Amino acid sequence: MAAAAWERFTGHRWLPRAAAVVLAAALAAGFLLVRSERRDAHNAEVLETACGGVLPRGTVRGLLPGDETWELYGDLDLTGPSGQGPRTLLRCSVEWDESWGSGYGSLELAAVPVLDVPLSGVRPRDILATRTAKEPRWATEHLSATTQVTADCPAGLPGYPRPVTRFRVHASLSADGAEVAGAAEELGGVVAAAADHVRSRGGCGGPAVKPSDVRPPAPKPVEDPYEETEEVPPSCRWFRPDMLDGKARGRDDRGPDGVTRDDADVCALTVRRAKPANRRDLAAGVTAVSWRGPLLPEARTAYGAELAALSRDPEPEGGEKSYTLAVWAESSCSGARTLSRVAVETAGSALAADRADRILDAYLTSSGCRAVKVLGKVWK
Repeated sequence: MAAAAWERFTGHRWLPRAAAVVLAAALAAGFLLVRSERRDAHNAEVLETACGGVLPRGTVRGLLPGDETWELYGDLDLTGPSGQGPRTLLRCSVEWDESWGSGYGSLELAAVPVLDVPLSGVRPRDILATRTAKEPRWATEHLSATTQVTADCPAGLPGYPRPVTRFRVHASLSADGAEVAGAAEELGGVVAAAADHVRSRGGCGGPAVKPSDVRPPAPKPVEDPYEETEEVPPSCRWFRPDMLDGKARGRDDRGPDGVTRDDADVCALTVRRAKPANRRDLAAGVTAVSWRGPLLPEARTAYGAELAALSRDPEPEGGEKSYTLAVWAESSCSGARTLSRVAVETAGSALAADRADRILDAYLTSSGCRAVKVLGKVWK
């Protein structure tokens, strides 16, 4: 009877084909079900591991494509009392690649300390160099992130030679190489959770970070690399070329270089002489610098030999190709104790000796300095 039924089944015009289709569909569905279960289990394991497992899993699942397999890259957690002053406190990257046409993308999160810029020196060239010095990449990644927050750590993060009382957490969500629209608000809870993990492990104290504290970074101004500016730095606006019998600055002349900081001001400039006496007298230069606050002891140490050699009316050595006369003064500028140095460089010693006092006076007057005490001069 069974044989007869099988003969009728195999001899049927379309029934065997339909059964084969049903069987193939069942096998495919079973394969997909097993594959989906394995993928979901793998993705769950990724979220348990990423960034120390502190990311809110429900939120992250809603941000990432559920039909893709996520992979964890660059996972690092250096928070806690065992930290050794790392540049990265927390970092993880969850990425996916195209499998069923949903594209590729990544969720990247990092927490980094906000470090004070270390002093590179107190001499004018060192202070001027800070204007063009580039910060390391890890310190500027937040500027191009989807969203970020700067959190307080009143008790200080461990493992640093100087107090570090702030840190920054930033996250980016991208797909097919572009930022995901509207992701900044959804990432708020993810960034806040990571920030509180750093606070807790570091023993920071202070208030918890809320998702509402998280904000997209401020847009960076668009700069034209070919645009030239004629603006004089604020620290150099006091100077006039006629102070050294110089010509007004021409279009092709190099402009003054200046920096204005809380702890120091610097101006370095060169002028073309209106009536040069010889080929060596084509230009004259001025460098003015003032130090305040924590830089005062460092400046006195760096210039210790020069300060010890100051006198009221020093005599220059003869036969030099150019002469530099440095004039030092103490004063009170904007209510802060200030140490200032003006150096005048000319081809002849007579011009530097004649103009140095007036240039120092113009410099300090422009800064609103009072109680000025000239310490002396020295030829360099």
